[in-house]
Amino acid sequence: MKGFAKFRDGFVGPIVILTVIGLVCTWAVAATYVSTKPLIDEQDRLAAETARQEALAAGEDFVQYLDVELPEGVTEAYWAGNGAGFVFQAAFRGYGGDVPFMIGIDSGGKIAGIKMLENDETPGLGSKIGNKEYLDGYLGGGDPGAVDGVTGATRTSSALKKALSAALEAYEQLKDITPAKEGN
Repeated sequence: MKGFAKFRDGFVGPIVILTVIGLVCTWAVAATYVSTKPLIDEQDRLAAETARQEALAAGEDFVQYLDVELPEGVTEAYWAGNGAGFVFQAAFRGYGGDVPFMIGIDSGGKIAGIKMLENDETPGLGSKIGNKEYLDGYLGGGDPGAVDGVTGATRTSSALKKALSAALEAYEQLKDITPAKEGN
């Protein structure tokens, strides 16, 4: 026991002990990450699927466009396999960072639905852009400039209008192209 006390209180002992504690903690964090990552990925996939369905309620069997160059700001594009239209995910800079939206465009090129995704906009100001009542003002139209922005949320309003314009541009680009399903 005397030898351990000398080791523990010496120069090398604390270094070895702290290294072992650090390795155990690192292993525990890594094991937690590995065990929860599939669950988190599945939750993210389901949330994105739900947002696509909200953006284009009539859409079914969404197929993602892969290997296509999309307009600036558009990060993902989906075609509704039942021909109802398209869903685009687009993000532009707001006040608190990039503001992502899921935007449904029907087969006639009209805005069918908008879902504001998770963001860092100011609660009570920029976040007002995500209110259903406000977003419904854009539905059925094809001109994002036709609706006034939210007072006090100029940057977020601008991000929404840019996202809508980019989604409409992506629609024009992809409306005659059917994406290849995986495995084909």
